[in-house]
Amino acid sequence: MAVFESGGVRLAYERVGDPSAPAVLLLMGLGMPKEAWPKSFVEGLVREGFQVVMPDNRDAGRSSKFEGWRPTQADALFAILRTLLRKPVRAEYALEDMALDAERLLDALGIQRVHVAGFSMGGMIAQVFACACPNRAATLTVMSSAGGNPRTGLGELRAVEALLTGGRGSSPEAAREGYRRIFMRLSGPAWRPSDDDLERMIDVILSTPFDELAVRRQLLAILASGDRTPQLRSLRVPTLVMHGRADPLLPFRAGEEIAGLIPGAKLVGYDGLGHQLPEGLTGEMAAELARHAHAHPA
Repeated sequence: MAVFESGGVRLAYERVGDPSAPAVLLLMGLGMPKEAWPKSFVEGLVREGFQVVMPDNRDAGRSSKFEGWRPTQADALFAILRTLLRKPVRAEYALEDMALDAERLLDALGIQRVHVAGFSMGGMIAQVFACACPNRAATLTVMSSAGGNPRTGLGELRAVEALLTGGRGSSPEAAREGYRRIFMRLSGPAWRPSDDDLERMIDVILSTPFDELAVRRQLLAILASGDRTPQLRSLRVPTLVMHGRADPLLPFRAGEEIAGLIPGAKLVGYDGLGHQLPEGLTGEMAAELARHAHAHPA
């Protein structure tokens, strides 16, 4: 693991593969550390001839925590309500700041053009990056994400509730149980994680520093960025959208909307897949991303 600091924000990151190879930037989702990317997915991209750069987003993993900002659960629920009413949400940072973090990291690594890909919130950051820096994004890959439209991007309330109220508890076992509940709620019927899968995923998360309010801060950052529909309509970066047809958090219609907005975008739907990156699919998904990137070299 390496650390980069700029603008008062410390980003922990990992760089895998030949540093002279074309780069894939992988951006993880809400509250998750870079270690949440399945090793088989990363190794698949390296075998395809890419280097992979994986930062911890601000307020995740070993990157900077904005501990002075302490939103309550009521703040998060109120922000969701304002979003549904299409009213602006205020936050101490937004997706645009997180995309700028990624751009500064690439500058420090000497990477001018990149294949940018993200899962869930990471896919939203990737969209903002591609819209703001189209000359630096050779391709865009959006996985299990949304374009900011509240009509298409809000899933089952039970899934949203599990994400906001689960997680680390007052004891290690309470924390494990909270994460088990989240992962099971977000999984699709064809890809339910086994007990061993759950324990591996939970071990990864519990091995990293944690701030219980970080998920709320990142959620508010998402909501503060608003609807990206106009920007996506004008985006000309070659785009791949991968989305589970049984995603309970960010419904498949959100992925369909992104693919419909971006000219020439390709949509790949996975039957029975929820809001997850299951080991049984990571090889196929890595190969899909690699084909997309090879077709549009950096």
